[in-house]
Amino acid sequence: MKQHSLFPQILTITAAMIFLGALGAYWPSLISAENRAPDAAVDGAVSYQGYLTNPSNNALNGTYPMRFILYNAAAGGTLLWDSGTFNVGVTDGLFETRLAIDPSNFNGEELWMAQYVSGELLTPRQEILPAPYAHSLRPGAIIKATGSDTFNNYTVEVHMNNDGFAFNRGAITGQSTTGNAIYGLANNGRAIYGQTQNGYAVYGFDGGSNPNEGYGGYFYSTNGIGAYGYSGADRTHDNILAPGVYGQSNRGVGVYGRGDTSDSYSFFNEGGYFEGGKGLYARGTDPSNQAGYGARIYSTNYRGMYVTGKSGQYDAYFGLGAGISASNVIDRGGRTQSLVVNLGTATIAPGDLVAIVGVAENPENGEALLGLAKVDAENRNGVVGVAGEAISAETITDHDGSSYVDFNPTSGTIAPNGYFIVITNGLAPAVNVSSLARGTSFQIGDKIAISADGTLGRSSDDGIVIGKVAGEIDVENGTIPVFVDVD
Repeated sequence: MKQHSLFPQILTITAAMIFLGALGAYWPSLISAENRAPDAAVDGAVSYQGYLTNPSNNALNGTYPMRFILYNAAAGGTLLWDSGTFNVGVTDGLFETRLAIDPSNFNGEELWMAQYVSGELLTPRQEILPAPYAHSLRPGAIIKATGSDTFNNYTVEVHMNNDGFAFNRGAITGQSTTGNAIYGLANNGRAIYGQTQNGYAVYGFDGGSNPNEGYGGYFYSTNGIGAYGYSGADRTHDNILAPGVYGQSNRGVGVYGRGDTSDSYSFFNEGGYFEGGKGLYARGTDPSNQAGYGARIYSTNYRGMYVTGKSGQYDAYFGLGAGISASNVIDRGGRTQSLVVNLGTATIAPGDLVAIVGVAENPENGEALLGLAKVDAENRNGVVGVAGEAISAETITDHDGSSYVDFNPTSGTIAPNGYFIVITNGLAPAVNVSSLARGTSFQIGDKIAISADGTLGRSSDDGIVIGKVAGEIDVENGTIPVFVDVD
């Protein structure tokens, strides 16, 4: 038997998909929906056709045993697949059969088909050529397209119905031993863009066993932002788990930021920058009482923390419980101060001497709060210090409906039941003096006291010393600096 003419026509899986995709809206008229399974995938087999004649070039008819073998070379080479022998019908020389070739063999390398008919090897081997458009899918191929203003216009679009499988089965997968498994480059747009309804728009995983070597995701920028995160979650909800960027680690830190490590002072060398309704919110959840810090701040070369607040606000406020504990506190004013409330009937001005008249309840935490009043002849024995700045107390409602009291410094005098700061020890730069004392000449270091009638003057037998004169009287304002040290 002699093969006079053999015209193999191979449709690879990829080429078949391109062909079917080109049918577009005409598909239902060619294959009925009733005979097609929903979301059916193209089969992995290929169609092989040929024309068979006898030595006299006459077309053959009948059934002939055939065998097909796939190689990776025109002669010799590696046997990739063998169909085994099976019967094929031939009519007027034409035959067509279905070959269940392994799709993994169609990887862009050359392929050659050897054919046996009734045990006779037909020569030469037939080269398997791709469909024209399949050339764009060979290794190293470049797929090009021109962008348009059409929404979601893509050069390649891949869809996969993955509802019935685990999350780690993707529409596109990339694998590389040393380089980039998937690489994206865009001059102006998005190099890689991901969108999801309820899953992960972009998911990265490092399965390495060595710490500090692999990254689940690595982002680098030469002149812009390495990684930018945004969340459009409803801000009226307590949605702490839907932030712009969320980091979690079982061995290290959830989010690590590192700025310029040079010794130049610059706004741009911060390890992290936070801006928002609350610039930074930190909460410790460690079950150990000794380790559950909301924040731990450390510096190798300078101050551990620098804080500055808005004018008229505390630079830092520590409320509830013990408030703050430190191994060393430096007050640049060299004084001891406390928050108190005016329980007297008279308005107190900053610089007035004040005395104990009772105890009130702190609206912030319910603990005891010292109640003071302006010094007079009746309460002078309870003098404890000098009134400082007034403090406003405002009830704030948080986003979750809870409320708390916020204290802030303010200007002006302190009305009855108003809050203020009292200097109980140290420098009070402007203590109000009585009209009797304004004509008195004081020397720095003189003891200053409250007399029996409640006026301020030099120490006397019946006076209660509150401290020593620290400077000259300001005649215009009627004040004198005093280092407070109550007897």
